[in-house]
Amino acid sequence: MGVFLETVLFPGGEEEACKAAVRQCSDAGAFSIEEKECRWHVFEKGPGVLLNDGCCGYEDMGENLSRQVGCPVMAMYIYDGDLWGYSLWQNGGEIDRFSSLGDYFGEDEPPKKPGNAKAVGRCFGVEAEAVKEYLIPWDEEIMDGETECYAYDGDEAAIGDCWQITDFMKALGFDYDCLCPKDDAGQQIWDSGDEGEGSEVLAGDVKEPSDGGWESPSGQVFDSREETVLPNALTDRAYVLLRAGEIGERYGEIAGMIERKQYENAVSLITDAVWTAQDNPVLYLLRAFCWNQMEGIKMGLSRRPDMDRDLTKVLELEPDNIMALRARCPVTATVSRYKRHIQDLTRLMELDGENRDSYQVDRAYRFHWVGDDESARRDLEEVLGRGEFRSADLRYLCEELEVGQVRD
Repeated sequence: MGVFLETVLFPGGEEEACKAAVRQCSDAGAFSIEEKECRWHVFEKGPGVLLNDGCCGYEDMGENLSRQVGCPVMAMYIYDGDLWGYSLWQNGGEIDRFSSLGDYFGEDEPPKKPGNAKAVGRCFGVEAEAVKEYLIPWDEEIMDGETECYAYDGDEAAIGDCWQITDFMKALGFDYDCLCPKDDAGQQIWDSGDEGEGSEVLAGDVKEPSDGGWESPSGQVFDSREETVLPNALTDRAYVLLRAGEIGERYGEIAGMIERKQYENAVSLITDAVWTAQDNPVLYLLRAFCWNQMEGIKMGLSRRPDMDRDLTKVLELEPDNIMALRARCPVTATVSRYKRHIQDLTRLMELDGENRDSYQVDRAYRFHWVGDDESARRDLEEVLGRGEFRSADLRYLCEELEVGQVRD
């Protein structure tokens, strides 16, 4: 399951009136709002709130709140990590609505049409030119292209990335980062939770029975203890600390912060250091690791685009870095990135022959996800032909694509 998120912006609104409106919905049990779990910030242009996990309001919530406050209300959302959108209301009347991915639920659900940049600009006091590029439904050719495209220079998220919502919010004058909670020391509060993104196992397709083995969709069970998760530059703390020792005394404080798990402070120092040492791959590697340790907050900005950029820079400077190549594959999940994953996994097969089968199964998944099932089957057949590798992912994809029999 991907990211589900809802936030509401009140341009020109009074803080107490806006909070009272949300409180009224919470007290009435409407939209599953839990007032105590909502995160507020008062921006120069008005209040904004990041609603609790499990809230489910969308357009109805925007209409409800707009009847209670004397200002426009924009109810924004990310749906399942696939798309973002909003509905804009005032006095119970809809001004505009937009979804980045039209026809997602069926024909014309939601409509595949641009948002009204002039109406948005009027409500938020910004020029229509500053936001109109965000309000164009995503084009599949651009999303599937080899290179990433952005609505505006300086954006963090590419077209096709649901976190483009945060670039749009910033253009409106509502910085999403301000809605993430901080502790008394000013540190971002990071809660990894129990579930992480980026798992290769598809929920509902492969399940783990009580005996610790894996059960495939057809009911076949085999021992999962033979599977291993390969360490990478985002997860292997020992590797990162070892590389941190290479940056010398000048940046020694960075290594100390990472060792003490002060990741946000380390990111700040690394970012400053990069300005004076732009060709030092270790700095980018350390920052990517820190971003990953800060990832997973239940109501916060994903740093996956930052990780991807830093890992890409590492590989520009160290093209044969196996740990960085491993790390860059699961970081993002757009079709254009899957095509790059295929290149990375092919290179890993060349550099790290000991784990060739694991990489080749991962590559088969990428081929499958971009619609090249012929190449996926060829990879699976080669792995099966060697007869040395077993995993839940191998068994599942073989069944999905009707390839051979997995040797027990």
